[in-house]
Amino acid sequence: MDLQLYKIREELQLTQQQMADAMGIAQPAVVALEKRGKDIKLSSMKRYIEAMGGELSLSVKLTTGKTVSFQI
Repeated sequence: MDLQLYKIREELQLTQQQMADAMGIAQPAVVALEKRGKDIKLSSMKRYIEAMGGELSLSVKLTTGKTVSFQI
């Protein structure tokens, strides 16, 4: 599955330039982040999500059927 961060940004009606300003980076760097898909670093994804005012969490489903969630 390809991670499509731009869909979250578009849902909030934010431009790439607004994201760049919020993250303190240049707009082309936002383009590069959004194009990385599933190869994006977790730390980069966290920074991107937090720039939108969101919070990133991670859920792990174990073979026992139990799900463990982490706030990142």
